[in-house]
Amino acid sequence: MRNSRLKTRHLKLMLIAAFLCAFGSLYLAQQTLKIDVNLVNVFATVKDEHGDFVTNLTRDDFRVYDDDQPQDIQIFEKQDQVDSSIGILMDSSGSMVDILPFMKRAIHDFTRTLPKRDDLFVVSFGTNLRLIHNSSQPLKHLDASMASMRAYGTSVLYDALLYSLQKVELSDRPRKALIVFTDGNDNGSNAGYNRVVDEAQASSVLLYFVAIGSPVLVDTHTVESLSNTSGGRTLYVAKQANISPVLDQVRAELAQQYYLGYYVPKRSGFHRIRVEVPGGKLKVRAKTGYLGE
Repeated sequence: MRNSRLKTRHLKLMLIAAFLCAFGSLYLAQQTLKIDVNLVNVFATVKDEHGDFVTNLTRDDFRVYDDDQPQDIQIFEKQDQVDSSIGILMDSSGSMVDILPFMKRAIHDFTRTLPKRDDLFVVSFGTNLRLIHNSSQPLKHLDASMASMRAYGTSVLYDALLYSLQKVELSDRPRKALIVFTDGNDNGSNAGYNRVVDEAQASSVLLYFVAIGSPVLVDTHTVESLSNTSGGRTLYVAKQANISPVLDQVRAELAQQYYLGYYVPKRSGFHRIRVEVPGGKLKVRAKTGYLGE
């Protein structure tokens, strides 16, 4: 009897050890999975041949390719189901002296149209960059900050972009966007253009540039390359034109986008993204790639 009890006890201990070993292996496998994969977020804008937003698509309508390999879309959300974090950057360098009043008015109107649940901050940059407003402050604080702003000095555009990209990435809102009022010229930053490109590629932030004034004076390479890489775009506005309708286009676009997410193994280097809606004459705009860890 005593030997039988010992055998039974020994068997129980072996079963417990086997269970703990299996549980431990499963836990380690889950931890490895969490560590070794990345979630890639893509926001896609879809328009028809007339330039109108297409808002009735489903997950099955999209095809997403990562380095030409088809991906399983594991996150799919539409339009206003997704909260946003938006940063507005105001170029207050000397080249903006005639443009700053139009910029201030447009930002005043635009911030009144944003959903209250969205996160917002505003940065000005000239010789230095300053955070002049965030969501915890009333909008009248933003108006007061802009009222005292004057255009002078050099432009630290790259430093401001780098700061704002890193700041907006801290938000827990899935959609992240920067709206940048500038002519694209930088003559005072510590950071360089390539550093900003790397940061933009590593992030999921949409970049929208609003260039006010003569296009001849705009550094089109800087603004268009960055906006295209991110899936945003560059909008050109004549100096005497009303800027508010242009910002309404940005606001409408953010509200009509599709949120697509997929998981890939962690890989260093740049990886190309292609988003398609087969079988129609639809135009899809999304970021073109990302920088892996």
